Amino acid sequence: MLYLLGMRRDSDEIELITVDCFNDVTGLNDDFSKLWDVQSKNHSYLPPSKIGESLSTLYDNFISAINFCDYILFIPKLTREYLVDGSLNVYGYENIESKQRKGIEKKLKEKINGNKSGDTPALFFDFLSNVTFVEDNKRISTYIKKLSKFKNKRSIDESIYERIFNEIRNVQTSLKNSYIENETINHPSEVIKFKRHISKSQINTLLINRLIGIDVFSFPGVPIPFLCFTTGLEEEAVKDLLQECNENLSRAFFDKNGCKEFWKISEEIIRISNSKPQNSVESTFDELTSIVEIKTPYLTEQTIQYMISLIKTGLENAN
Repeated sequence: MLYLLGMRRDSDEIELITVDCFNDVTGLNDDFSKLWDVQSKNHSYLPPSKIGESLSTLYDNFISAINFCDYILFIPKLTREYLVDGSLNVYGYENIESKQRKGIEKKLKEKINGNKSGDTPALFFDFLSNVTFVEDNKRISTYIKKLSKFKNKRSIDESIYERIFNEIRNVQTSLKNSYIENETINHPSEVIKFKRHISKSQINTLLINRLIGIDVFSFPGVPIPFLCFTTGLEEEAVKDLLQECNENLSRAFFDKNGCKEFWKISEEIIRISNSKPQNSVESTFDELTSIVEIKTPYLTEQTIQYMISLIKTGLENAN
């Protein structure tokens, strides 16, 4: 899941992830016209026969009526002797040595045919030429860091990234609980009815909330550092102000054009607040605006002051 969302050149296109529907994990774009198919194997050792066996569900999808833009086998690091170029961690079938290919093809044919006849199934070599092998050689925190738009990844403690990884993994596991055996669909969009999906927006919301240490988009009440900005206001006016700030934050965060600026501003606020915890919201705002040009119209002065108040509250609660 996290590989699809943050580790590919085309990760920005993927808006939805399904779990155990088409395959272990499948990525979909916003109009369901592109699908990324992933079979994941976490065996500590993958001989050619195991690789061949692991490819069978990808092959089933390759010959199905649904078109996938990529067929990915996500695996541990293979023995370097298996590879033509051992320096690569993402590669095609042509990078696997001919001796290992024979073992892979033998087992894959057995799985597809259901026997040991050795017959070559339809589109067999076309399929193999379309498979992307991705070796999982990264630290678990790296996948979260790639999702985060923070430039200075060291500003966040490593253990926080690891906790977020575990939380997302638990969410992914929980999606497998429903029973969907023997269900059929005619179009990829119909997979939504199985409720085994999670959106990029949901993952990003979880991520920003955990990194800041507070539920940014559903904070109950007025954060204490923001109280000074509500002095003299009637109760209804305070409610209107909070609603406006929350709506602006949501618009900025979920807007594709404004999201990067949201992450950049969040990072700077965290940096300033960590280095100068005694700074007031106004002082933090002044320092922020002296180094960051704010272009997103949703991020008004009051909205950013509210955001600073939320982040300061979250950081105080985390300490």
